[in-house]
Amino acid sequence: MRRTRWLFLFAIIFIVVAVGATYLKRKGKIETDAPARPKPLGKNFDGSFDRWTYSDQKGTTPHVTIRADKMREAAGSTALDLEGVDLQLYNKEGTQYDLVKTAKAQVDPTAKTLYADGEVDITMSVPVDGPQHGRIVKIHTSGVKFETQTGKANTDRPVRFEFDQGGGTSVGAEYDPQTRELHMKSQISLDWRGKKEGSIPMHIESGEAFYREKESKIILIPWSKLTRDTLRLEGKMTVVTLDQGEVRLAEIEAGRGTKGDADRKVEFGSDQMTMNFADGMLVEKISGDRNAHLISTTAAARTMVKGNRMDLGFEATGKESTLSTAVATGKSVAENVPLAKPGTQPGDTRILHSEVIHLKMRGGGQEIESVETDGAATMDFLPNRPGLPKRMMTGDKVWIKYGEDNRIESFKSTNVTTRTDKPGEKGKPVPPPGFTSSKEMLATFDPKTSDMSHLDQKSDFKYDEGDRHARADHATLEQNTDMMTLDKAARVWDSTGSAAADRIVMNQKSGDFTADGHVASTRMPDPKGNSSAMLSTDEIMQARAQRMVSTDENSKIHYEGNAVAWQGSNRVEADRLDIDRDAGIMEAHGHVVSQFVDKDKDDKKSDGKTTTKTKAKPKTSSAPPIFTVVHAPELIYTEETRVAVYKGGVLLQRPNLTVTGKEVKAFLNDADADSSLNKTVADGTVKIFSEDKKRAKTKTGTSEHAEYFANDGKVILTGGRPLLIDSKEGRTEQDQLTWWTNDDRLLSNGTPISPVKSIVRRK
Repeated sequence: MRRTRWLFLFAIIFIVVAVGATYLKRKGKIETDAPARPKPLGKNFDGSFDRWTYSDQKGTTPHVTIRADKMREAAGSTALDLEGVDLQLYNKEGTQYDLVKTAKAQVDPTAKTLYADGEVDITMSVPVDGPQHGRIVKIHTSGVKFETQTGKANTDRPVRFEFDQGGGTSVGAEYDPQTRELHMKSQISLDWRGKKEGSIPMHIESGEAFYREKESKIILIPWSKLTRDTLRLEGKMTVVTLDQGEVRLAEIEAGRGTKGDADRKVEFGSDQMTMNFADGMLVEKISGDRNAHLISTTAAARTMVKGNRMDLGFEATGKESTLSTAVATGKSVAENVPLAKPGTQPGDTRILHSEVIHLKMRGGGQEIESVETDGAATMDFLPNRPGLPKRMMTGDKVWIKYGEDNRIESFKSTNVTTRTDKPGEKGKPVPPPGFTSSKEMLATFDPKTSDMSHLDQKSDFKYDEGDRHARADHATLEQNTDMMTLDKAARVWDSTGSAAADRIVMNQKSGDFTADGHVASTRMPDPKGNSSAMLSTDEIMQARAQRMVSTDENSKIHYEGNAVAWQGSNRVEADRLDIDRDAGIMEAHGHVVSQFVDKDKDDKKSDGKTTTKTKAKPKTSSAPPIFTVVHAPELIYTEETRVAVYKGGVLLQRPNLTVTGKEVKAFLNDADADSSLNKTVADGTVKIFSEDKKRAKTKTGTSEHAEYFANDGKVILTGGRPLLIDSKEGRTEQDQLTWWTNDDRLLSNGTPISPVKSIVRRK
């Protein structure tokens, strides 16, 4: 029994040792396989986690997710310190999120905020499924505070932005992922690159900016600057619209811009400006509303266009865009001022007014090619040199064509009127303004000086300059010579008279003119000089011819081609007529026929002078008028002596009397006398024939010299052995014969050497 007890005791000891050995072995293995003991917590921390994650959802849609490589919770505080932080802020649909990365951040679960004092990188619009696509926006900054409930991020420190087509900086920024709006607080500087390779970037500056991702817009306030190569834009608030990362539209309040090239500078502006951009951010169109203006300056001229609205069109030329068109609307004004160049004279300043003005530029955009208006327009030509006229043209529509150096080539208009103000000469009164009008007008200009050289006006042309007037269907003006040509139904007149013809060429400066084709003229009475039947100072002179030349203010007049001039019943016909009113001389050449009529005694006043009534009182008995008609190759009349000299074989006819001779001098009475003719002196193979119808006989006298006195019908024949043949009384020949045509008297004065020879016929 005693031996069995020790056996049990040994077995128990063995079991204990075996179990102990096994325990120690297992314990060693467990200690070997167990993880390392964590480091002890810091004094101020209650807990610490690795690979910490926090998520928040709204329903089934994720709202915010925060991941950190490490999280530590400070003792006595609800704030969490995170390291290696990724913050995902989801959109409402949960399809995209903005990814925020920072090395360290602090989360306040109570305030629901996350703050990163160090560097922060934000990538916007990361898709949940698939790789990132479309526009990429990245933000680099520090000192950012995030609201985990709203996802808003805010910092007042410098911020750097990266876009897929550019980047920029600001001081301070705020971002709201729900509205997708990025607020850049101050000192904005952005650069945008075009998608085309090698495209010129655009630089944007502003005091403050908002980037609205959903609308693809950038709002710049309170001021803005946009720069692209030589293009400079400034304004107040500006809204920039993007299209897939490229600038497509810029809306600028109170915009002002310049574009400077090597040989031209363009300035433009308006209260509200809109700029459209093509691919590569090339300017495609600029529109301005309210107080819009465009100024283009070259070495030759300065052109300014203004209007309530302005639309500028551009064409792409390589990497640049050049101005191609400009349209001004609403009280528009286009002004072109030539700039002085060495060795050249400046042309006129031209100012065009109209509701709508179109400008087209030549290729390259350096010079104007044409200007056109949609409606009524006024064009002023202001001289930049002394002594030149000022002109104004008004029409329903205007077309202007330009040549090199912005020099005007032509000006065209419809239903046009013009006004010309000529400068006065020293010591002389200022000339009256000249006016013209017509249905059509075309003006051409000297390409070297831009001075008007030729003016063509068609259909219902009218001209008025003080006392001088003109009308025609078609008129042209040669500016260099001041010559105006009137065609078709042409007519000119002033206070001294008028002229009408198929064509009239007039010197605008002197008033001299030449009329051709079916000429008809009038000359008002001239109180100066001695009045006679040939040139009366009381009656209007009228004339017709194929050609007329008027000079010296219509005082010298030349007619030719079946010319005829008359005053009342008195008239002169010839191939050519010349009248000098100042000298009081009339000359007629070729087939001259003059006619004078004796005045009726009933037309006299009580004082013995002839009345100037155009209509005579009805008479109970009418006696036939007494005419003196003279035919000759030439006539010269002198007003001072009232003598008309006919040469080259003359035929003078009065009732019952005919005088012929090589030369006849007609001495005319004063215009108030009863008879136009005082006496007639004939020389050279003179022949006088008279007829007495009551006695049924004729008398024919011949001599070398003869005188005829009209009042008493007295005829004196001398020289060349005068001879008188009476058809009833016979033949008388002597040195001097005198007879009276009014009765049957004859006076024969013989001499001892030359006795009277008579042959008397028996009854």
